[in-house]
Amino acid sequence: MMLRNMLQMGWRYFPFNELDVKLPNFDDKLKGMRIVQLSDLHLTTKVDLDYLEKLVHKVNNLEVDLVVFTGDIIQTSAKKLSKQLETFSALKPPCYYVTGNHDIVYGPDALKTELEKYGVKCIDNTIEIIEINGAALQLVGVSDRYSFARGIKRDVKQLFATLDASKSTILLAHQPKDIKLTSNYRIDLQLSGHTHGGQVFPFDKIVKIFQPYFAGHYSYNDTQLYVTRGLGYWGVSMRYKVPAEIPIITIK
Repeated sequence: MMLRNMLQMGWRYFPFNELDVKLPNFDDKLKGMRIVQLSDLHLTTKVDLDYLEKLVHKVNNLEVDLVVFTGDIIQTSAKKLSKQLETFSALKPPCYYVTGNHDIVYGPDALKTELEKYGVKCIDNTIEIIEINGAALQLVGVSDRYSFARGIKRDVKQLFATLDASKSTILLAHQPKDIKLTSNYRIDLQLSGHTHGGQVFPFDKIVKIFQPYFAGHYSYNDTQLYVTRGLGYWGVSMRYKVPAEIPIITIK
């Protein structure tokens, strides 16, 4: 029984994790907003549609304000995953995503084409102003650090220079190390993934050496950072002592 509690295998878990993040400079009208963060799904054709449909149903029942995907959505070409990606069309909240390094490898253009058909908008290297509870939220995204491998320009300084410092701002960035880019700009919260929390003990000890922002909640200057352990798997479909995670973040 103890081993079973520490070991996760395959796609049958819905590990929602409720947490509060205090953002003192956020617009008061945005206090109380709730965000579901989906990250590191690493979808393949082997992921059951039934699982994804249940996931979408559970997210809808949470009645959150926003769903964000923080990269590594796919682990094969998006053209092979139309049925899996189509399940996200049933998500009721506004949905946005940024690419991760695996998305870059398997084709960001095809992924964008598929996801935007189903109402999930790519905000790689762009700023989106959305309204929640009658207040403006500035949502900014950066493509993965390895975008250059696909010839994608990632001029973060130019992008951040166009941010409106009077608006509450959330940054979506797959790799948590991108927190270093926020120093001179108003970014209240960064949401990231990438690390899987190490995925399998004791490998997590090695990952910590290379990933100073490993998993959980951090502060960097005036920016709060949350790094999720993610939902899926890279390599073997197994987690040991490093459970999957779907954060439900409430802004306080």
